[in-house]
Amino acid sequence: MAMPWQLAQGLAAKRALPRRSRPTEPRPLVELTPHIDIHDLCRQRAFPENYYERWTLEMPFKYPFVKNLVISRQNIEANYHSGYTQRIALHWCRTGFGRPRPVFVCDQCHCGARRLFFRYGRLACKDCHRIQYASRQHNTVTRKRLQAAKLRLSLGSLSNINEPLPPKPKWQRCRTYRNITNQIQRLEAKAKRKQGFKKPIDTRIFAYHIS
Repeated sequence: MAMPWQLAQGLAAKRALPRRSRPTEPRPLVELTPHIDIHDLCRQRAFPENYYERWTLEMPFKYPFVKNLVISRQNIEANYHSGYTQRIALHWCRTGFGRPRPVFVCDQCHCGARRLFFRYGRLACKDCHRIQYASRQHNTVTRKRLQAAKLRLSLGSLSNINEPLPPKPKWQRCRTYRNITNQIQRLEAKAKRKQGFKKPIDTRIFAYHIS
């Protein structure tokens, strides 16, 4: 049976188009890319109380890719060492706790983001820089290990699966600590049952997680 002329015409037009070149550079990981987290700025109380003040924040060890950050209630100006200044808008969201919460507005896609990642000399969100999590590059067993390791780090312990569970932090509720430790034990039990814990995890993944 002959191919319909509509299908033949469509196939010919598709073959005439140039093939899209595949990206030669691998996608970077969220855990290994330097970034600025809006929650860190809130914990440091880096935002002024009114709309008239502008504060300058210099943290060369935590943010070595910028010279300083000029922070106001409207936006954040990131001054780079090359002399380029990037202005990042802020959006204040209403919450049920009385005070609004700020989020970054990516200047490329104009979407809200909790973290902005530094790549190609500027800050942008995860989707604009095509950054993915490390769990996307591992199987199910290794994902459970990564999740358990991050929970261990949240309790102040090492990420090694063979280390004993740390004691409860001073200001943490007993119920919260019990839930976290139970979750760690469930995740690590599944990983040990699959024999997927012999190969160590690259500790560089947790560099910005504990910073």
